[in-house]
Amino acid sequence: MTSDPAQTALQQTPAASEAAALRAVIFLGASSMDLLVCETSGETTRTVDILTQPVPIARDIFRKGYISRSTMDRCVQIMDDYMALLREYGTGTTLTTSFLATNIVQDMSNMDTFINRLHIAHGLRLRVIDDGEMTRLIYMSVRSVLRQNQDLLKKRVLVAHAGPGNTRLLLFEKGRITRYSSYRLGAHRTGETIGDVDYGDDTTEITLVREHIRGQIDQIQHDFHNIAPPDTIIIIGSEVQKLLPLLNPKKNTAITTADIAALAEDIARKSLEQRMHKLEEDYSSVTSVLPALLINLSIAQLFGGARIIIPFTRYGTDFLNSLILSHTDTLALEDEVLHFAALLSDRYQADRAHSRQVAKLGCMLFDALVDLHRLGKHDRLLLHVAAILHEVGTYINPKRHHQHSQYIILNSELFGLSRADVEIIALLARYHRHGAPTTAEPTYAELEPSDRLRVQKLAAILRVADALERSHSQRIRTLSVRICDKRLEILIEGLNDITIENMAMDQKGDLFTDIFGYDIALVPTTRR
Repeated sequence: MTSDPAQTALQQTPAASEAAALRAVIFLGASSMDLLVCETSGETTRTVDILTQPVPIARDIFRKGYISRSTMDRCVQIMDDYMALLREYGTGTTLTTSFLATNIVQDMSNMDTFINRLHIAHGLRLRVIDDGEMTRLIYMSVRSVLRQNQDLLKKRVLVAHAGPGNTRLLLFEKGRITRYSSYRLGAHRTGETIGDVDYGDDTTEITLVREHIRGQIDQIQHDFHNIAPPDTIIIIGSEVQKLLPLLNPKKNTAITTADIAALAEDIARKSLEQRMHKLEEDYSSVTSVLPALLINLSIAQLFGGARIIIPFTRYGTDFLNSLILSHTDTLALEDEVLHFAALLSDRYQADRAHSRQVAKLGCMLFDALVDLHRLGKHDRLLLHVAAILHEVGTYINPKRHHQHSQYIILNSELFGLSRADVEIIALLARYHRHGAPTTAEPTYAELEPSDRLRVQKLAAILRVADALERSHSQRIRTLSVRICDKRLEILIEGLNDITIENMAMDQKGDLFTDIFGYDIALVPTTRR
């Protein structure tokens, strides 16, 4: 998958600048293809239109391993209808359309054929939401719940989200995320893997689901066995939030594991047709309902007497709105990303003071050289995270620790970052010392040329920052830069003897000179 953004601007008329700007997202989910059109202003949205059409994506993937031709044809037809509607909205205004898909499409054997079929038909490039972006979306949903329940900001809160293919658990302590885990345990994955059963026999179906999910539930229990249990569990997800009126019809009583178990047993006693009627679900989605209940029930039972909250929100609409708002950077989310990176650094006993100082100096250089590198805010975040994690490999062995750091980062959960982001951060840690980025390194070789350039630029800045902190003593409090001919002068205040830094820069400054064309000179200056 290329890193090209899946966004296409429809034709803009001369009157566009006077009309309200609109955004649209077409989302290919596990059991439907949805369209949301809304007006955006900052981090708020106003829904203009929302449409949903069922498609058996999860059924095809988890039963056959591929998308059938009939399902492809149906997706193309739905796209025809949606694009016709969007052309009407695009008349006289600016309309930006994103085409996104659930990450379970990565499990289909004919993914490239499917994506190319849709691209040829409509010109939109499908972008798959990876695990990192999905986690960001979950965080955005949870953040609103925490804001509405201020008491939760003082407690330990576990957020459980049973998606179509995976279940994600986020642990918050006093409003800060401290742990994130993802498990191959999804509602659709479970329902479709079990296949058609004798619907109406409650004991048989419930037993089959429990047997199927047992291994992953045991893994969750193992992962959390040495962690203090949460005070509250927030359960979010399409199936469970739709069932909330049945779980808590009065909206004024606490939900218990007994409530969830009773509803699961009631659903299991019904035939497939009865379920579709009672739950207002179609054939593509109804098989995921019982697994979703039992997955969340099993997780809640692991943590005993924790209070259970299921938000009274329309998950589907909220999720689509989050897809649009996820394109806007939020300081709160960036703060959580950095906080989680610091937790990972501490886990591998990296030198915290050194890492923070390299991050501080790296961001100073990034900001001072913005006209030179021409990178964006998100790139600054990647540099910051890489600086925090660049020495975690010393936990394995100080020798070749840059390679060990790359390995640890590639095999760790980094909250709020996409897989592509994680790979770039790992490469920055890999190339913070020694050789320059090279296509002999498989991860680097697989990048698009534009992303290779990003890695080269950011690695060059990271090396300079690391050289400035060669003493591991946080000697440099502030710096500034100026360009004189073909030389970049870094002005260091308050230090007269910079011998150590000069020696380190002689070893680590070459990449910066090769990429940007400027030799580096360190210039001590007196404090103003």
